Amino acid sequence: MVALFEVLDRHGVEYNKPEAEERYNLLMKGLKRDPTYETDLAKFKQQKGGAEEDAIPIPVVPSKDDFLGPQLRWLVEALGSPYSQAVVRILFMVLFFVSYLETIPVFGGILSAVLDIMIAGGRILIKNVQKAIPPLFGLIPLPFMSLVGIGMAAVMGMLLWPIVAIISFSRQEFTTAIEAFLRIIPPPIGDAIADTFLDANRTVSRLNDKRVKITNDITAGLQAIMAMGNNITSQVSEGAQTLINRTQQAAQQAQSVSQGAIQRATNVAQGVVGGRHRLSRKQRNKNKWKTLRKTPKK
Repeated sequence: MVALFEVLDRHGVEYNKPEAEERYNLLMKGLKRDPTYETDLAKFKQQKGGAEEDAIPIPVVPSKDDFLGPQLRWLVEALGSPYSQAVVRILFMVLFFVSYLETIPVFGGILSAVLDIMIAGGRILIKNVQKAIPPLFGLIPLPFMSLVGIGMAAVMGMLLWPIVAIISFSRQEFTTAIEAFLRIIPPPIGDAIADTFLDANRTVSRLNDKRVKITNDITAGLQAIMAMGNNITSQVSEGAQTLINRTQQAAQQAQSVSQGAIQRATNVAQGVVGGRHRLSRKQRNKNKWKTLRKTPKK
């Protein structure tokens, strides 16, 4: 209950804390059948002027012809009240009392081992005796002795299987408890239903394990495919980026080569038109024809 008050305080819920604590204490006294409950309840009502109702009000039956409807509405209101959590915890503590005892250090381990041996041995003994009684009675040379044996086995099961079922249920071993409850039905019907239940439970457990494994395998496969797709995408993007870079470099080189060719062509054209540059770089000898020729003497 303290945790509930802390949650209400944390979320800023406005309530009367002293009154809530007093109501909670009254509820716990009523559940524990404290002899001072009636007196404290009367004092609480007098303090509130007699106008306050109990924590879980029981409505008056509006019609003499309807009993179940108002009672079910009261049950819904009771389960929806904030005090139902404490009631449910107390109920679970009573139902699963043995399981709470098994959580006690040292003592709980010893008790758990003893109960395991007792439950296993009891189940084996009851099954074997139930199966052995009808044939043994059938050996008696009297009519209908096999039916008498089946009846004795059924009576034995009705007396012993409920004990196994109650102890198993209190230990929260629900499969063993359900099996024991089914074996209360007279054999061979009860045995057939119980064996079917155990086989079905085992099969469903294995299918559930396989379902988890198949789900994990499918998830791992999808993750591998996604990783492969991401790798291929990254490689394609890297290749495309490399191709783009090389294309840009080739375009730049072609542009520089074309600019150089245009520049050289422009220089040649300027040399032809202006006379400043000649196509041949060989220097001419200006004195080629100015030398005098010597004539031989006669």
